[in-house]
Amino acid sequence: MKQLFAYLLAGVMILALVACHKGEIESGPKNTDHMAADSSDTVTKVNMTYGTDEIRITLYKPDNASFTLGSENSQDAGDLVGLIADDSSWDAEVMGYISYNIDIPSNEPFADYYYLSKLRSEDYTSYEQTVTDMRMDYEGKPVKLIRYTYQEADDEEVCSACFIGFEFTDTSGGEDNGKGLMGLKVTSEDGELPDSELAGLFCEMFYPER
Repeated sequence: MKQLFAYLLAGVMILALVACHKGEIESGPKNTDHMAADSSDTVTKVNMTYGTDEIRITLYKPDNASFTLGSENSQDAGDLVGLIADDSSWDAEVMGYISYNIDIPSNEPFADYYYLSKLRSEDYTSYEQTVTDMRMDYEGKPVKLIRYTYQEADDEEVCSACFIGFEFTDTSGGEDNGKGLMGLKVTSEDGELPDSELAGLFCEMFYPER
């Protein structure tokens, strides 16, 4: 009798161990699914507008950088989108920079200098700019690379930055329509990015067929 009871007890213990092990196995995929859901929050596509005409455009996530906005904003990101390299070596902002025909300085000096060959802002004590035709286009508009070096009036440091993008015309101002440049203004703490890297970055973001 004691022997039979021992066998029954051993059987119950084995069944309990099997059930416990099965529970551990079943709990594994749930954790994996949760991790997958978290990783899916990465924003791969952003809808934004540019210019006071609010021209709509879609941007695509580059391979080695990320948008600095949450997925809840990606469908309507407004007129300014941030971007940062995965290794934090550079960051960028994407928007349309307008130079108006009337006496209103652009929100960035390179737009005024590109269209007027001069600055209308007194915020800079020195400014130099070069323009390179990148020999590619966006919807028939030539893509330009603008590199510029400047010194602000209240700062002793000489800074440099670059822009890559295309021209557009802003028609909301009637007779005082402005011309603008839409694209990325890139700044880097580790020196300038090569032309080829900037061209690749532009292509990844603006061409959906890649």
